[in-house]
Amino acid sequence: MSPRERPARGAMESLLRIVHGLEAAGIAFGALAVWGVTRDWPGPVAFGAVGVLLIATMPLLRHAWGWFVSLGVQVALAALTWFEPVWGAVALVLVGLWIFCFVKARQIERRRRASGLDPRGAPGA
Repeated sequence: MSPRERPARGAMESLLRIVHGLEAAGIAFGALAVWGVTRDWPGPVAFGAVGVLLIATMPLLRHAWGWFVSLGVQVALAALTWFEPVWGAVALVLVGLWIFCFVKARQIERRRRASGLDPRGAPGA
């Protein structure tokens, strides 16, 4: 019995997975900072919830519509500024990185299509 082979990851999935991982790490440190500053439960819990959401949505990135879900998580990430205003600067950098990776992945996939290749990285037919 051979293991089921997974299709190759496209540029969009790969880059957005990397960004989600970086954001989850940033959220972990943000939650610790909020807990250290305020000792108020809603802040760290909100940071933790968005961190879990970032990790939980990673498998959805393999779908063509996965980036919509990822965009929604970016909105939630930016909304954490309500709990800690300094997080706004961090969120600006992280969402900027997400936008850069999204645009770059679209360019890579468009270039692969124009070359007659599979945009997800599999060998062309």
